[in-house]
Parts: sequence; structure tokens; C-alpha cells
Amino acid sequence: MDLLADVAWECAPAPAGLLASPAALDSAALDWTPAAVPGTAAGAWRDAGRAEPSAEDLDGADWWFRGRFTGPPDAGRQRWFLELDGVATVWDAWVDGTHLGGGDSMFAATRLAAAVGPGPGEVVLRCAALDLLLAERRPRPRWKSALPRHPNLRWFRTTLLGRQVGWVPTPPPVGPWRPVRLVAADPTAVVGRRLTASCGAVPPSAGADPGEVEVVLTLDGPVEGAVVEVAGSRADLACTPDGDRWALTGRVVLDHVERWWPHGYGDQRRYPVRVHLADRVVEVGSVGFRSVAVDRDGGAFTVSVNGVPIFCRGACWFPTDPVGWSPDQSGVAAALSEAAAAGWTMVRIPGGTAYPDDSFLDHCDAVGLLVWLDLMSAQAALPEDDGPAAAVLVDETVTVAAEAAGHPCLAVLCGGEQIEEQGAMQGLGADRWRSALLEEVLPAAVAGVAPDVPWVTSSPSGGDLPFRTDTGVCHYAGVGPYLRPLTDLRLAAPRFVSEGIAFAVPPEPETVDRCFGGAAQALADPAWRQAAHRDAGAPTDLVDVTDHYVTELFGEDPSALAAHDPDRYLELARAVGVEVIEQALSEWRRPGSPCAGALAIAQRDLRPGPGWGLVDAAGRPKATWWALARTAAPLAVLCTDEGVNGLAVHLVHDGPGTVSGTVEVGLHGAAHLIEAASAPVTVPGHGATVLRADALLDGFRDLTYAYRFGPRALEVVTVVLRGPDGAVLAEAAYLPGGPARPRDPALGLQAGLERADGGAWLLSVSTDRFAQRVQVRFPGFRASDSWFHLAPGQVRQVLLRPGTAARGRPTGSVSALNATGQLTVGR
Repeated sequence: MDLLADVAWECAPAPAGLLASPAALDSAALDWTPAAVPGTAAGAWRDAGRAEPSAEDLDGADWWFRGRFTGPPDAGRQRWFLELDGVATVWDAWVDGTHLGGGDSMFAATRLAAAVGPGPGEVVLRCAALDLLLAERRPRPRWKSALPRHPNLRWFRTTLLGRQVGWVPTPPPVGPWRPVRLVAADPTAVVGRRLTASCGAVPPSAGADPGEVEVVLTLDGPVEGAVVEVAGSRADLACTPDGDRWALTGRVVLDHVERWWPHGYGDQRRYPVRVHLADRVVEVGSVGFRSVAVDRDGGAFTVSVNGVPIFCRGACWFPTDPVGWSPDQSGVAAALSEAAAAGWTMVRIPGGTAYPDDSFLDHCDAVGLLVWLDLMSAQAALPEDDGPAAAVLVDETVTVAAEAAGHPCLAVLCGGEQIEEQGAMQGLGADRWRSALLEEVLPAAVAGVAPDVPWVTSSPSGGDLPFRTDTGVCHYAGVGPYLRPLTDLRLAAPRFVSEGIAFAVPPEPETVDRCFGGAAQALADPAWRQAAHRDAGAPTDLVDVTDHYVTELFGEDPSALAAHDPDRYLELARAVGVEVIEQALSEWRRPGSPCAGALAIAQRDLRPGPGWGLVDAAGRPKATWWALARTAAPLAVLCTDEGVNGLAVHLVHDGPGTVSGTVEVGLHGAAHLIEAASAPVTVPGHGATVLRADALLDGFRDLTYAYRFGPRALEVVTVVLRGPDGAVLAEAAYLPGGPARPRDPALGLQAGLERADGGAWLLSVSTDRFAQRVQVRFPGFRASDSWFHLAPGQVRQVLLRPGTAARGRPTGSVSALNATGQLTVGR
């Protein structure tokens, strides 16, 4: 029984240090607001329709939260515990006026003994003003960072979101951002667990593939005769004292297990773990069997699962509710499922955010997304290696690693974000930015609880300077903030991009209209540009970066467009992200590339506007979402311009089985097919096949327009991989003349709708003349594809899946980047 399950909470700010206990609350005349728990002070104000509080409002005041409950008639005969899964950041707790204790870490779960009587009672939490604590004198760091809002933030175990200079402004979390419970002790209830599954490094080619599961459970009281069961195999559990609790430990061996694989590489097989107690059976979780390793030879960073190298692609994961910090779990599960369906194989939790909860990792297990998990340290020098603050970080690391290690999705544990990079970029010697805590102490601690999970000191790291792109792990910003030409995608030769492709990508028109009232209003609204990141001290933000590439790629003046044709300006800004994503993933994923992973800098925007996320702040896909989905698909066609060596076609296949079919190359002018050729092809499992497009034709064709023997004849080269039944398995398009195109008033776009299964609709799009970056927009429906090229005479079918608010027949539009108008469909 949780006495706080249906409690109505409220919160209020008070001047820092003014009130010492709940006894003073009623006479203090505070401004109370209804609050959701789990949740934050900023979330409470948002839900009440109040103005968003500033960082100074939140960190500069004490915030009090209180909730009233009713104890059962027999409450006095039971032991009670107040369980707090996470409170931001320095806090104290009272039950019925009695101080139970407190904490100073946003990331630590706490369990406090409480006295509960029958009838009305009250739980009170106080979150102390962080600004007052930051002002206390602290030892000087080995080097200073300009990124955290206050240098002493490195001493507090809290997130940097909302507390970073130049970052997209979000309110820092203050309050019980994770669940709070008041529960009676149950001696046989599992209050803690650690499940670890192990198997061989590589599946055997024949015979049994054995596995082993280690179980460590924590209970409030002793039990006898407990047995663990996994897939029909059983083992006894030993019960021993563990402080003021009891531990159930045991190990069960399975003769044969099926491996867990990342999405696209195989199945996500998991095994429930059940514990048989005297009076019941308890399912304590599930495990998956996989081995994970990282090849670092010669500066490489290649993640292998079950002995198979994985090209890791996806994005960094930020809170989906950066105000209330209490997202709808079904929404998180849906977002992860959509990411896997879009070809992702990895998500990274950056060190300036917060640790994921167990349900997040469960979802990643279920859909096959590998997880790169940073420790929550970022952008500042860590405490000294042998001090008390370091000991706190070690304990936190052990707890986090032990709890996550039982999830097959966990692929990398990392010491944090930009810890080594920030010091090195200031020109300091390696003795200043390197840390024994990252290189020796923390990996040794992790090895004791997660011995098979690779460790990375920091993201980025690995070279003589930690931000080198051609060694180890990098944050790639060459094409992007450093304004490098697109040829830098190959010149930089990244080995693993743990975050990159940073552009200000506007959301689709539906979000622009809903949040800002249209393109012109958005560009005039100061809130629009707040969504764009600006590096600390930099004179420009990511909108300026995107504008640079609007000129570079499309030959347009972004300032003039923004003033006179704001809709066109936003379209080209979206198109910049699409072009870069497709070229980057095609370049880095191709066979022969030294790169073994590419993660976009963010899965989601932190607020409405031109953020760097692949989906906007409302969760709607942006143009770059579909670009990544095409190039990240488990079976994909990738085209790269090899200059005078022609157009290379890379057929990549993640899955275990061989794919046989036919590859078709089409050469198209603006209005017709000029020439076509085809050839049988076989793509090996977990492998690739590389072809030269012009080798399939009857003689030399200047497909990349490298030789320039006269005017360019081709508008688009299409490559289609078909299965034996003629079905399209994958396709790609290449523009010999680059993306700059005049608008065509006679494009001849056509579209039709017909019903599909499950309430979905099938949209068929065709065109008389080459249509560049066709955009499919149907409010209330999720399109399976958009922002694609369509050759003259081709037909593309797009599935429209209804959202929760969709009703009846879809109504929307189809347009193209080189069209003068749009086609309305469904009316």
C-alpha cells in the first residue's frame, strides 16, 4: 500500500533560508500552486498556466512541496518507509512534522524510516536554494570551464540542463522529479535487484550456446527456500544479512540460450527471471544474453555485439519533458519504438542530462536499441581523485552500473561529456585535462559490477588531443559550427561520432503554425531563436550556421529570403539538414569508411523553434528524421560521389541472412528516363556489396559530372534494389548537379489516397517532372516517408498512420522544394 498514490501535492517558493521547518509554512503566506509528483516546480507553474520561472527563480529560492495523506487504522502496528527515487537537488523530508533526513544528489534514490499513525498526515519536502550553496567558497579546479552557469556546479550531483551558458534555455529541475512513496514494510517484497546475464564472446557455429544468470535481490526480511527460475532452469537462492536488510543471491546456468541482438541485426530474445517464494512467485525482471566489445586497434572505436561489428546510428537522448521532467511513459516507449523502426541502433544519454530509469532501459531492450550511458558529469573538471566528492561519484557510478548491467541494451559506460575536451581546448597540457578518476578509479569500480561493458573515459576522447576526429570518439562539428565544406565529411575521417550534425532545423509547418502563427510571425518572435544553440562566447548561433549552408548549398541569400519569403527560407533551412544528414550517413556508413558510428546531437528539441533535434518539442518528426531513417535502414542503398571514379553504390545489410535481388540504375532528365540498366546482386548477411553505377551501363557515363564534357544531361540518378518478387527493398537518389535547383512551375505533382489496414491510409505520389525533396504533410497523421526525391514517371507510396487526434479521411498537402506551389490532397 502506497499512502501517496492519490495524494494532491502543492508547491511554493520561499526566500532562501527563511523557513527552517514545516511548522512555519502556514504562517508564511506562501504562494502555493498545485503540483504533480513526480514533477518539478517549473512543471507545476506550467500546468497552472503561469509564466515559466527563470533559473534564478528556481535555484535562488527554497521550494517547498507538501502532500496530505490518510493513514490506515492499523498504521501504528506497521513499519513505514518514505521512498524517494530522486529529488532535485539538496533536500530534506518530513512526515507529520518529524524530520526524517535529506540528500544532496538529484540522482540518488533514498529510503527513510517513517512513523505513520492512523488518520490524516502530511509529507513535506524542502529543496534548498542552490544559488546560496553555490556561493560557498570551494577549492579551485584544475581548469575552468565557461559552460556551466556557475563553476561550483561541479560539486553538486545535479543536471546541467537549465544551467549552461549558451544552451537552449530550459528551467532547471527543482523538486521530486521521480516517484515518492510512503509504504509499509513487507519482509518478502523485493526492494532492490541486480540481474546479470553472461554468455560467450561469439555464438558457437554449432552446438549449444550456454548462458548464466546471476541474481542479487534485496529484501526487508529473511526468507527460506527461495528458488530462481530462468527458462525452466532453477537454482537455490541463499539468504544472508546485508546491513539492516537481507540479500538473496544465486546463480542459474542454462544449457542453451538464444542471443539478444540490436535492431536489424537479429531478434531481441529475452528471458523472464522468476523467484519462487513460500507463498508466491515473483517476476523480478528479464535478461538477454549478448556479448559486447569495442575494437580500439589503430585508433578505431568499433562496437561489436556477439562478435559482429555494429554500425551504431541514432541520436543523443534528452528529456522529452524538459520542464516537468515527468514524461508520459507510453510516449517514451512509442518514441523509442519509432526510433528503432527508423533504423536506429543506439541512443546516447549525455552527461549533462539525467540517468534513465529502469523502464527506459526495458524499452530499449525490447526494441533493440543499444544504450551509450554517460555518467552525469559534463563540461567541467572533476573533483580531485581521492577526495570525498570523488568517493560520492564512485558510489554513484557503482550503483548506476550495477542497476543497468542486467540490460542487454547497455553497450558503453562513459565517464561524462566534454570533460577532457574542455580543458584540452584551452591549450592545457595533458597532465591538466587527464584524470586518474576517469582512467583508473571509475573503470575499476565499474569492472566489479559490469565487467563486460566497455568503458570510455569521456565523450569525446581517444587521441593525443581528445577532440581529434580520426582517433577514438569524437563530437563532429566540421560540417556545422566550424563551417567546413561537405568534403570534410570524408577528410575528417571520424572513427565514431558520439554526437554531431548540429544545425538549426525548423520544425514542420504544422508546429510553426501552432506555436508561432506562421513563418513570418515565427521569424519576428524572439522566442523563435531561443531554440537554437549558441556555443559559449561564440558570436553566432546555429541559425547563423544553417544560413551559411543555405548559401553554400542552394546559392540563396538567407537574409533576403527571411525578409521577403519566410516560408521559402524555412524550407531551405530544413533542406540543409536533410542534405547534410544523408551525405554524412552515406559517407560514414559505406564499406571502406573508417567510421563505425554516427549519433545525431539530439533526438528531440528542448523548446519550440529551430532546434537541433530530429523531432520537434511536440514530438513531431522534422525533415532530418526522414533523412536519417533512409540512410540508417537495416537494408539500405547509399550513393557516394567518387569524383572521376564515378558514382559508388553501397548496398548495406545488417541482418543475418543473405539478400538476393536486382539492382536497377536509372538516368533521368528533367522530364523523362534517359537510360536504365539492371543486374542481379547478392548482399551477404552482416555485410555489404559495392558497385559502380556506370559499370552497369553500356559504356562510360559521367554520372557525377566530374569530366564535364559539355552541358550536364542528368537531373537525377536513381538506384533501386528489388527482391525476387519485384518489391522495392531499398532505394536512393543522387543529384549530379547538386541540390541548387530553380523552381519549376510545371512539375506535375499528383497524389491519391486509399485506405490501408489499421486505420492507416496509403498515399501514392507521382510527378511528370523531377520533384526535389517531396514533402508529405498531413496534420494528425505520421508519414512513413517525406523529403525524398522523385524521378519523372516514378510513383512513391507513403503510409499515413493516424495519431490519437486523427479523425476520418486525411487532409494535407504534397509539395516539393523545386515546386512553385503545393498540391492539396483529401478535400
